[in-house]
Amino acid sequence: MRRLVLPLSLVLAATLSPAARGEALKPTPVVDDFVAAAPAQPLPASLTAALAGLKAPALAAHVGFLASPALEGRGLGSRGLDAAAEYAAATLALAGIPPLAEGGYFQPVPVREVSDLAGEVTVARAAAGGATSRVFRPGVDCILPEVASGALTAGVVFASYGIREPGLRDDYEGLDVRGKVVLVLAGAPAGAEWRTPELTEKYDAAEARERWAAKLETARALGVAAVLAVEAGDFPAGVLAKEPPQATFFLPFEADAGAAPPLVRVSRAVADALLAGVNPAGRTTPRALPGMTVTVRTTGTERAVASRNVIGVLAGADPTLRDEAVVIGAHMDHLGKVRGTIYPGADDNASGVAALLEIAKAFAAAPERPKRTLVFAFWTGEEEGKFGSGYWVRHPLWPLVRTATCLNLDMIGHPWAAEEIRKLVTDSHLPDGEAFLAKVKPADFVEPGLPLDAPAIATALRRAAGMTGLALHLDHTDGTHGGSDYRDFARAGVPFVRFFGNFFPAYHEPGDTADKLDATQVQRVARLALATAWLLADR
Repeated sequence: MRRLVLPLSLVLAATLSPAARGEALKPTPVVDDFVAAAPAQPLPASLTAALAGLKAPALAAHVGFLASPALEGRGLGSRGLDAAAEYAAATLALAGIPPLAEGGYFQPVPVREVSDLAGEVTVARAAAGGATSRVFRPGVDCILPEVASGALTAGVVFASYGIREPGLRDDYEGLDVRGKVVLVLAGAPAGAEWRTPELTEKYDAAEARERWAAKLETARALGVAAVLAVEAGDFPAGVLAKEPPQATFFLPFEADAGAAPPLVRVSRAVADALLAGVNPAGRTTPRALPGMTVTVRTTGTERAVASRNVIGVLAGADPTLRDEAVVIGAHMDHLGKVRGTIYPGADDNASGVAALLEIAKAFAAAPERPKRTLVFAFWTGEEEGKFGSGYWVRHPLWPLVRTATCLNLDMIGHPWAAEEIRKLVTDSHLPDGEAFLAKVKPADFVEPGLPLDAPAIATALRRAAGMTGLALHLDHTDGTHGGSDYRDFARAGVPFVRFFGNFFPAYHEPGDTADKLDATQVQRVARLALATAWLLADR
């Protein structure tokens, strides 16, 4: 189930100098990498013991509990999510893994909920013959931002696609948008240059929250008052037929945190009213709209929601390097219960939580520990906007400047199919692609994500693949518009590794149940993540 509105505030953290993390993390250009499966390499005794501790039945048992009807889909603010947090904390405690904070395992995250949202969007035109106005209603022509109560009136500027990409396009060039409402089209212009994986992820993501994130950040930087986001197709009826209005959540920000402007998703009818005087041939050209104003009014009920991250820690073995940490995280929440139907979230993300619990236990039970400290983070609120990890980046219990890497486990319970791997190899124009495919079993193929400029991480992943007998495609990305909890670490300049399995038909549907999960696949990815974490923490 996809959420309808993007949080009013996005996590905006200052970029930290990679130099603070050592010479190994200085930018070095890398290219996409395919790593063929190889016989498992000899392992250090402690790592051998840790990997041996990762058992598929134990992983399946965790998933079975977390995705059970009793936890009702672990929706944000629910008893089920609270039970999942207690379960994670209790598992850490039983394994002898202490909390990072003196007060215990929990880091409160101050989420707010808005319900009973109502309001309207009014488009007004001042003309010599007199002013005219038209009112647009939510659910008919728009979906309002989750502001409990407020009103905003401002002039309007049309910013075409609202994109600023150096060397490609600047839709804001020459426009005065500070304090204005900006009308922006969805997606990106036609042309092959916009179909790269990075830009597709940035501007054409399936989730509205991710699709508009980069454009909202651009608007925020320019001082825009609000964004009217023009959605294509049968909007909003087509969206609301699948996703009826319900309570939404946001994460309050301090005054200096730089909140993003409100996002109002609107239909073509709203855009047509604003562009009525523009020649159809020029309706993708950025321009001021003199005489036009927009008023957005909202009312609703706002309340605080109890939400918390769960954080455990194992100190590193080296007296000096233990001051640096590798953070390993997975989000606990899913979509909860909607109109009486439970969305269990077995793959998304009971699988990642199960893996992290067993990884933590394996590290704790190993005869020796790696040199650097390990922080185990169970995040809240990922589905609603990466709230838990975003709050950590702004309020870290371990300093970001001493965070070597963030590893993220999300949806690791379904493998790639043979035809998907073949298409990836073919589309990548891999030399000797057939030879690579001949060595790869689909069940042993994983595609971790990592930054463009992290050769130390790439090396660790290649070594970990050899240690665990897996084949990899290293997906190099900047991560700042990624769809999981590594995103805000990437925005803050912290190197990351994204561990992910594959999408499957029941993604964000009630059919994401424990019985459909491949526990052996969870075990494979968990072993790869554990080996990678060990290598990064012990180098």
